[in-house]
Amino acid sequence: MSLEADANKYHRPPFAGDDCLEQVKSEFMTYDRFYRCGMSTIAALAVNVLAIPFAVAGDLADFKSSLDNSPMIFELQSGEVETPAAKKNQGNGVNGYRGDADAIADGKKLYTSNCIVCHGADGTGKMGPTIVGKDVVYKQVLTDPGMFAIIYDGASSAMQSFHRRGMKQDEMLRIIAYVRTLDK
Repeated sequence: MSLEADANKYHRPPFAGDDCLEQVKSEFMTYDRFYRCGMSTIAALAVNVLAIPFAVAGDLADFKSSLDNSPMIFELQSGEVETPAAKKNQGNGVNGYRGDADAIADGKKLYTSNCIVCHGADGTGKMGPTIVGKDVVYKQVLTDPGMFAIIYDGASSAMQSFHRRGMKQDEMLRIIAYVRTLDK
């Protein structure tokens, strides 16, 4: 099967380097083909490896609605003051309350009064899905910006927007800091 026919079979254009995967029994791999295939593999690996720190650091792309994947804008509640932690979170996706004992204690109280009924005391889920570990329904909860977006905006199930319920962004960040202590 030709490369174009193979690409059409999967409804995609032929990729550079597709011929690297083609097995030709009667031909040896030439130096030129070996070099071209090796360089395309190295380039693909480099792109993926370089992308990891951005995703781990809380890429701003994580601030997307779980409902429609649209970019999110975070509005303050009436009378809410933007705290340094909330400003930092929106700027670079870093939750300044991670590891802060006082914020975690506050987060535990907030979690107990707002989240425990659906997600359970240990975050593994009851009526709602698990929010700890790797087997989560919404992969967004694996990052702090993603979990923030879901708490702020809600999810496609029964999870309603806590922003619309009147919760402040600072309180959401404290809940997230507490939930991360459950994820062991």
